[in-house]
Amino acid sequence: MEQKIVFKEEARKAFLDADGNVDFGKVQEKWTELAKVKVSLGNKYFTPEVVEQVKKLSAADQQRFLDVMMGGLANDDSSVGVYATRPEDYDVFSFYLQPLIREYHKIEGETKQEHDWNIPVDEYVLTKIDPKLEKVSMRARVARNVKGWNLPPLMSKEERINFENKMVQAFENFGIKGKYHSLTPGHKDQITQEQADELIKRHFLFNDMTTDNHLTSSGVASDWPFGRGIWISEDETKMIWVGEEDQLRIISIVQGNDLGKVDQSLHQLLTGIEKSGLEFAEHPVYGVITTCPTNMGTGKRQSILGKFPNITNGGKDEKKLKDIARQFGLQARGMGGEHSAMDHEGTADISPSARFGVTEAVVTKRLYEGLIKLYEIEAQLGKEQQQA
Repeated sequence: MEQKIVFKEEARKAFLDADGNVDFGKVQEKWTELAKVKVSLGNKYFTPEVVEQVKKLSAADQQRFLDVMMGGLANDDSSVGVYATRPEDYDVFSFYLQPLIREYHKIEGETKQEHDWNIPVDEYVLTKIDPKLEKVSMRARVARNVKGWNLPPLMSKEERINFENKMVQAFENFGIKGKYHSLTPGHKDQITQEQADELIKRHFLFNDMTTDNHLTSSGVASDWPFGRGIWISEDETKMIWVGEEDQLRIISIVQGNDLGKVDQSLHQLLTGIEKSGLEFAEHPVYGVITTCPTNMGTGKRQSILGKFPNITNGGKDEKKLKDIARQFGLQARGMGGEHSAMDHEGTADISPSARFGVTEAVVTKRLYEGLIKLYEIEAQLGKEQQQA
């Protein structure tokens, strides 16, 4: 099946009856059809028992339950296929989301998310792995949503604009010099399309969200481009996306070789936002609340851009790098992140896959330990090729 771009308001009509109520028979028919292509976790855990539970809820909650599934129902390539619409979804729909989350994050027993930002500087140094790794593009980002607001899939146009304005006030008061660039038409900080394109080209700003059917069908991209923008620090090492998949994506970018310095920069940014008076949404078990359950826990993704020409055979065999990285608990993506390609030098974005059940400090440690193994294999393959 080839997907066209469809927005949530239109896509969800296919699952309503004549009176506008959710028709769970139609939902089941669609999940069954999609299973012929791929079974997402949202599909797997949509069981008769779940339907019986949902039917006991109010009509309004049944509509919201449909919204949670829309990203999966409208895309045949979904791996997870669910997006939370409000922080409380993780409790109201726990009978559906809890087993899904536990499978994705490989949770066994009673696990509760803990936080630990005690990450040393001068310990996770890339030149210890290879002296040539002197100047590497290193990034760390956390996903955050603010307490008291709907998550992006459910936000109205007005709420998106109000949230953006609240963040602009926070940016003016959190003690780090920088500038906000808004995509909202008529906003006092609005930038031109040319300026936005330049920021996208530099891998600072996110892409036009209306080109991704996962984001449009789930409601994440609704009302584009209202309420969207990016704050960039004066030295261009710290950035905050506003209004993407989560309300905030808080990013630190460092050119160098010490992973600890990236975390130091990111934590400074997070602390500044909290001091401005904003309180982040947290779950007592799952930790940081995010729109997509895959980011629950720390909400942290840390990566480097590394070159692996030998493993990838000059960028021609991306799968080999991805498979090897997976053995070490890492994800290998293209230069631009998810859904992008590697170049002829096998340049890849490498990050740990774990988000939940690990602390922020462990994420950094796992990245470093995984990179040691990856670069060992890369060097060994290089030697073998020279001897051949």
